[in-house]
Amino acid sequence: MHAEINGAPIEAQVKQFPGFHGDLLSKHYAGYITVGTELNKRHLHYHFVASERNPIKDPVTFFINGGPGCSAYAAIVHNIGPFKIDETVFRVKDPIRVKRHPYSWSKVSSLLFVDSPVGAGYSYAENEEDYVSDDSITVADLYAFLNKWFSEYSEFISNPFYIAGSSYSGVHVPLLAQEIVNGIYIYIYTHTHCNGAIDIHFENNYVVPFAYRMGFISDEQYNDLATSCGSLYWNNEHPDCKRNMEIFRGFIKGIYEYHVLCLPCYFKMGLSMEDAQYDSMDSIQSLHGESEYDMYCHDYEINPRRLFDTRTARELLHAMPEEITGPFERCSKRIKYSRNIFNLTPYHLNLTSKGYRTFFYNGDHDMRMPYIATLDWIKSLNYTEIEKWHPWFVGDQIAGYAVRFTNNLLFATLRGGGHTPFESMPRETLEAYQRWIDGADSL
Repeated sequence: MHAEINGAPIEAQVKQFPGFHGDLLSKHYAGYITVGTELNKRHLHYHFVASERNPIKDPVTFFINGGPGCSAYAAIVHNIGPFKIDETVFRVKDPIRVKRHPYSWSKVSSLLFVDSPVGAGYSYAENEEDYVSDDSITVADLYAFLNKWFSEYSEFISNPFYIAGSSYSGVHVPLLAQEIVNGIYIYIYTHTHCNGAIDIHFENNYVVPFAYRMGFISDEQYNDLATSCGSLYWNNEHPDCKRNMEIFRGFIKGIYEYHVLCLPCYFKMGLSMEDAQYDSMDSIQSLHGESEYDMYCHDYEINPRRLFDTRTARELLHAMPEEITGPFERCSKRIKYSRNIFNLTPYHLNLTSKGYRTFFYNGDHDMRMPYIATLDWIKSLNYTEIEKWHPWFVGDQIAGYAVRFTNNLLFATLRGGGHTPFESMPRETLEAYQRWIDGADSL
């Protein structure tokens, strides 16, 4: 029995999710919020999933997907949403099937997703120039979006509010949080990052130390790099450093940076790391032509496109036709995006100093955004450690390690997790998130 959500627009209710056969476990709503000016209208598509626990009291988690430019629906069927693409059997001619995700964050929180920036997923602009974007433009649109969304769904204004994100959206989360605090339009409760961008120096400079810790290079190589680069491995023009970095890149060339234990595109981003059953790649190519993806990438890149780029899916999710939005892609190639805010430290300092709770967590097998980069960056804030490095558990198993700092800041690793650990460690990330939103200061 779904709890009543009285303020939501009736026409926005989603009665059926594409590829899923069964009853939805809570109320879903989807549609557009228009931002921008009269001459430059930008239509942001959203999907709202009410909490399966108690939507009247549970938090609203606003999840911003990474990329930049990856659709919210990639997060819904690959990350924290209530569905998973069923990959137990894959046949090119069959429609994509969707199953329930047993570790969805909707178990404990309402989830609000948005296709952002404009041009991602089902979002679209009326002027081609609006597909040129950057961090400032994206965050301004997200802030305007939230103001309008809460006007339509006003009964959720009093709920605890969280902003969460992963990967590149680590840029957007603190910027948006700061905008909200400045505006005080809605009550922001806290924010959380998963392997998120923090500071371009830390993001790029910790690949070498991480690779050394993982045993990818020898003591001698690491010492040569440290000596020649002076511990500055990124953007260093010293000839000896450049030469040693070239050698280093040769040693990690075949390693999948998003999860170092997996072959490139082999990791299925699902509930397990088991092989799916595929038709031969020959049959895929005979139907669809030569593909830029190999068979191991097929489910992650092409299946969402097959699922959501149909007239039926658009009708179910209240999205505009392809003629208006363009074809659906997991991560849009239409957007011309540039990063214009490279250091998030001032924003985090401002927010944490005001008492807003923050939770950073990293998969410990991610070389794209190594956990040691996030941890050392946090230490650069000069906050005091309240709880030193210690294991945290799910059941009797060590799920990772955590450190707690003053100013309501918590850091944790997910043991065995990659760049987006909720894909490889869904139970553990849900457990960590639930403990934290339910008020635990430590794991």
